[in-house]
Amino acid sequence: MGVCEVLFFVPDVQEAKAWYMKLLGTEPYFDDENYCAFDLAGTTVGVHPMDDKTKSGVAGQVTYWRVADLHKTISHFESHGCRLFRGPIFGVDKVWVCQLTDPFGNAWGFMQRPE
Repeated sequence: MGVCEVLFFVPDVQEAKAWYMKLLGTEPYFDDENYCAFDLAGTTVGVHPMDDKTKSGVAGQVTYWRVADLHKTISHFESHGCRLFRGPIFGVDKVWVCQLTDPFGNAWGFMQRPE
């Protein structure tokens, strides 16, 4: 049925909420002191406090968002303080991919399929 929610774990939800609002250009549709949620192309981006079980950062799995222009997306995220983590590379499956990390250490994956 598809991915419904991607959670990003952060030290302080309210601090991160302000940053994600600037990055995504939208207000959260759900806003609580300990969790907020944004709609990004029909998928929820949830911001959750990190704890003893789940820290922020790259942990092995990465969700890839399909984008129309990979380099434009990279520039947008870098202008908001993200750093290129991996790529961009042209994968063996014939798609361009890259990963960036946000100021909280979480990975954002992006994919552009050639036309």
